[in-house]
Amino acid sequence: MSKIKIGFSALFALIMLSMFAALASAEEPFVPTPNNPAPGINVGTIDNNGNVATHRTHGNFQNNTNSCANCHSTHNGDSATLLKFEKTESDLCLTCHDGTLGFYNVEKNSGAGVFNSTHNSSSMHNVGTVKISSAPGALTPTEGELQCSSCHNPHGSVNDRLLNTTVNGKTYSTAAIDLELVEDPAYKDFNASTGPTGLKIYQSKGPVFVNSDLPDVPQRVYSNFCSTCHEDYLKSSGSQRVDGHYSHTTNSYKSGRNCASCHYAHGTDITLLKDTAGKTIADYMKPVAQGGKGWTQAIATDYMKDISAGGSALKKYTNMAVCWACHQSTHKLDTPIVEGGNYSGKPTR
Repeated sequence: MSKIKIGFSALFALIMLSMFAALASAEEPFVPTPNNPAPGINVGTIDNNGNVATHRTHGNFQNNTNSCANCHSTHNGDSATLLKFEKTESDLCLTCHDGTLGFYNVEKNSGAGVFNSTHNSSSMHNVGTVKISSAPGALTPTEGELQCSSCHNPHGSVNDRLLNTTVNGKTYSTAAIDLELVEDPAYKDFNASTGPTGLKIYQSKGPVFVNSDLPDVPQRVYSNFCSTCHEDYLKSSGSQRVDGHYSHTTNSYKSGRNCASCHYAHGTDITLLKDTAGKTIADYMKPVAQGGKGWTQAIATDYMKDISAGGSALKKYTNMAVCWACHQSTHKLDTPIVEGGNYSGKPTR
């Protein structure tokens, strides 16, 4: 009888061990390759030039592309354009860009901000739920609803990040928007595997100067892009808006002044907000030896929380630190220096 008990115990142990092994293997992180850059997204082995193929989702397709089927169904589309819609257009985009299939997870902090309404001080461009005409500074009545494709062209663009050349019915510029793109260190091995002409995974750091004779062109183009919806906000310093108010200039290259200097395109939350020193919650939670203050998450969160009545409004900086981030350093303060205060992001001595 005891032998039977031991036999069943051993069998049970083997079953449990195999289950844990299966779970462990299922939880192993996916490792992208040029032929299979995301789970379930596969392309042929060889590209048009006889080299190892790299996946092209939104344009510059290879002749043996399988990319169309990611968004379209030839005979079973849910729209007249044969799109495989979920509930809304943004739902379709999020089938990849929620981090499950696409490299660029819009629900994760990035150079464009984040679509995230679950944290303190969150603020978003609410795609699929608001009218374009409701944009602050809008002048032209528009019936359209804000969608991902309001700003992005899923089939490709001359602009970085697939930005549309015509937005809200307006072609805003003949110059391309070039962003300062750096290879994403999280995909270092993948980027190395694709070669010099293959698919690269980049992070954006914002508009880049591309013309030494006209250094403000990229800044103006980027602001013109935003002003297709926020029309009355595209003003030079000292210019009065249609509604009689004045706005900060958004179309000057000096000090990098453009919409993206102060705002994120997608949105922000408390994990992204910075103070005037350009530091985030994560920075202040680091040990002192690593340049932080060793704060707890609760202290760092309360410090960074945006308490403005109007909310964070896609801002990169908390509260009105967005102003002090630029208006500092050389200007004499009208009020006495507070002992122990931190000015221009640097402790006074």
